[in-house]
Amino acid sequence: MFQDPILFQLHHGGETGDLEFWCQLAEEFEGPVLELGCGTGRLMKPLARAGRTIVGLDINLPALTYLKNSLAGSSIESCNVFQTRIDQFHLSRKFSLIFLACNTLSTLPRISRKNTYLKVFDHLDSDGVFAASFPNPSYMRSLPAEGDSEVEETLIHPLNGNPIQVSSEWHRKSKSIIFDWHYDLLLPDGQVIRQTVSTEHSLAGVEDYLVELYAAGLEPFHIFGDYQRSELDKSSPFVILLAKKAA
Repeated sequence: MFQDPILFQLHHGGETGDLEFWCQLAEEFEGPVLELGCGTGRLMKPLARAGRTIVGLDINLPALTYLKNSLAGSSIESCNVFQTRIDQFHLSRKFSLIFLACNTLSTLPRISRKNTYLKVFDHLDSDGVFAASFPNPSYMRSLPAEGDSEVEETLIHPLNGNPIQVSSEWHRKSKSIIFDWHYDLLLPDGQVIRQTVSTEHSLAGVEDYLVELYAAGLEPFHIFGDYQRSELDKSSPFVILLAKKAA
């Protein structure tokens, strides 16, 4: 289910915990950048402001419309965005860095992951790098089978000024874990309008991702457990893979 871009930007637009990591990575591998699943541009816009030439892809048209509107009249000229599936795109250029952030990789079905890797291979410079992040499956397996819903924060809707209470819960299945984000718009007359966004993450082991990358001609050369580039272990919150074309 696609999330309302206004709600997404309100809830996630100010997150910066991974921003420095992606900006540093773009500096290390100078050249054009491709972001898969760029959404409302939380990462695209800072990278463009830093001087990177960047292209963004996303299937979510409302998110891309929001992004384009936010760029209108700005000084950012190096952003180009296209609506397409990240496992089916074809562009006429190659990139020094292709990245898939925001925990998206583990939400893709296995066949979509494989096709995405093949597209990455086709669009990556010979010395370019592919990077992707997703929640650590070992850590997610250690969570209780269910997480009870509770209010985490209250936001103010930018258009109508009404409060929005944000809560989340999860339940784990044998091969995946589903997170439900609830957005409760509190109206002055006491009514509550709820929007729920559900995201299902695969619990496939890291080794499964490595096998898939190798099969697509991509060779992993770094695996981090957080955005400070710590070594991955079972308690790490994330898995961040860096891969290049196999020799």
